[in-house]
Amino acid sequence: MKTTASFLQSLLRQTLAAACVGLASACLAATAARPNILFIAIDDQNDWIGCMGGHPQVKTPNIDALARRGTLFLNAHTQSPLCNPSRSSLLTGLRPSTTGIYGLVPGIRDVEATRNHVTLPQTFTADGYHTYTCGKIYHDGSIKPKDRPAEFNTWGPAPGMPRPPKPFANLPEPRHPAMDWGPFPERDEDNADYKIATAAAEALQAAPKDKPFFVACGFRLPHVPCYAPQKWFDLYPDDKLIMPPVLDNDRDDTPRFSWYLHWKLPEPRLKTLRERNEWRPLVRAYLASVSFMDAQLGRVLQALEASGRADNTIVVLWGDHGWHLGEKLISGKNSLWDRSTRVPFIFAGPGVAKGAKCNQPAELLDIFPTLLELAAMPKRSDLEGH
Repeated sequence: MKTTASFLQSLLRQTLAAACVGLASACLAATAARPNILFIAIDDQNDWIGCMGGHPQVKTPNIDALARRGTLFLNAHTQSPLCNPSRSSLLTGLRPSTTGIYGLVPGIRDVEATRNHVTLPQTFTADGYHTYTCGKIYHDGSIKPKDRPAEFNTWGPAPGMPRPPKPFANLPEPRHPAMDWGPFPERDEDNADYKIATAAAEALQAAPKDKPFFVACGFRLPHVPCYAPQKWFDLYPDDKLIMPPVLDNDRDDTPRFSWYLHWKLPEPRLKTLRERNEWRPLVRAYLASVSFMDAQLGRVLQALEASGRADNTIVVLWGDHGWHLGEKLISGKNSLWDRSTRVPFIFAGPGVAKGAKCNQPAELLDIFPTLLELAAMPKRSDLEGH
């Protein structure tokens, strides 16, 4: 009987051990099967992208290729045409009318409505994802150092744009230091977006294999200052440059108050750009910056392919708001016209239709709940998007 009991105990231990190993393997397989997320932001990007057709000369082969891999939303709009309120809305899943954040301050944790609200990256961090960010995802300075660990496991570099010894643009003084555009620096490697792309590529290669990743990469261009090396300007010869269509009486049939929705921002109006002969240089610099940024995006997507995990990675590309380049007689953002609210918006990866174009209205607010669904995570009743 003793021998039989020992045998049964040994058999039970082996059975339990095998069951535990099987359960662990199943859990590991389930973890590995959960989709990764590559979350890419572009700053001040309007529809001057090849696949969106906003400018006939623009060259964006990498964004265009990503659109072919997934679904391009051609009627997507931001919640607010300014960096901080737009990003705060996207990352909390709440409208500015709920957050109370309408300007470049305050930050998410500085207002009562969102002080303890669980953000998009925080949700994935708490759910066991390996999370990493570099560049500009949150508006600069909107998340204090003490609050950063809850948002992402790792905060990579977020360099600002290098500055030339003196500005290129001939604008009235005093000017905001960001109001400049021209061929600078000489090397791609010295531009902020090149460094951001390098950091994101390295993060994709180094991401642990035993858990899904959420890697966020925020490019700074084509936000002013529009700096890129000369070779990117050479893509757009000045004597062949096509200027955006502008009607000089375009605002005559709008109420006067609508002219001043834009007035507190430092971007020059079209009248000033024309007087200073800076309209063409700005358009050219914007196009050069878009193409340079697109090339850096391509480096990140190449790193994703090299990681061997592209087939199980959802790529989300979004812009925080659009940008005027003379339309409605202004430059910049913070208007309520389509030029300022409409944004690039692409989903690609598992569970997403390939080569599709959607003309139905969509909002950046919809990113948060959509990613939860694609990642098979619980729905949140406290989000305002679809």
